[in-house]
Amino acid sequence: MNLDFMKEFHEYAGVKTVGIPRALQYYRYGRLWLEFFKGLGLECVVSEPTTKDILTAGVNRSIDEACYSIKVYFGHVDSLIGKCDAVFVPRIAGFGIRDKFCTRFEALYDVVSTVFADKGIRVITLSHDWHSENDIEEDYIELGMKLGKSKKEAKKAYSQAVKVAQQASQQEAKEQRRMTVSDDGGFKLLLAAHPYIAHDPYIGGQVESFLNGLGCKVLYVDRANTRAAVKRSQAIVSTLPWIESREILGTIDLYKNKLDGIILMSAYPCCTDSMANEYILRTVKNIPILQVTMDVQDGTAGLETRLESFVDIIKFRESGGYGN
Repeated sequence: MNLDFMKEFHEYAGVKTVGIPRALQYYRYGRLWLEFFKGLGLECVVSEPTTKDILTAGVNRSIDEACYSIKVYFGHVDSLIGKCDAVFVPRIAGFGIRDKFCTRFEALYDVVSTVFADKGIRVITLSHDWHSENDIEEDYIELGMKLGKSKKEAKKAYSQAVKVAQQASQQEAKEQRRMTVSDDGGFKLLLAAHPYIAHDPYIGGQVESFLNGLGCKVLYVDRANTRAAVKRSQAIVSTLPWIESREILGTIDLYKNKLDGIILMSAYPCCTDSMANEYILRTVKNIPILQVTMDVQDGTAGLETRLESFVDIIKFRESGGYGN
């Protein structure tokens, strides 16, 4: 694409305040987005952390068959109405034949535009297909130019955003590496889940809090060496097409000698996890695994009971029960 040609078309002219839903790929790219828009001189409004009211609003905007994560996302979009000039809904399909995201992400911009058409919200997007010949940087530069910035300004904003995001991720990875080698007590449990499940305070956050209360240390897939994890997953199974599923599988293999247990957490009804998790359950050996599926139902008592029982089983196993 001729980016210089795009200078003449400021499709998103007039956008000064960008709304960013705190859901889905926000937990993977949120820092980059915030720094990118900031570098363009724009103000960002991030929706509040997920609450019951946000979930309820999303459920009311969704069809029954939509997964829990999409319902949460719709609730966050709804919460931004009237608070920004436009809502940023990226369309990132993936980065190659074996580095795809869920197809719902590919359709997200179109679905949000349709679902919220009655609200008259303005939706802006960045579009990147897994089979695209463009580098992802070109797509960000194109977005910047659609917002009325020069190619040079957009490129500078993207470069700085990448730098900031990478530094933050490296710091988190460093802290987790320290935790994996620490010998100061507490079971090490991997929360094997997509970042938007693991880090959403209303979903994975309650699991982390409860496990911490039991003296456990919670590790995350996206704070491991994801490049090494993806490489390991390729050696295990070459046909798994989803990048985040490969990161989960590879991280389990990367950490297998450092873990006391795995919490395999999904959002109902996640299509990619329905396949990837079944493979994990059938192939991962000698590590206790608890499979948890989150949905829109209220109440955490049942979940807490399962988590507590799981930790008790690990304690029994570590003490030599079941022949270790």
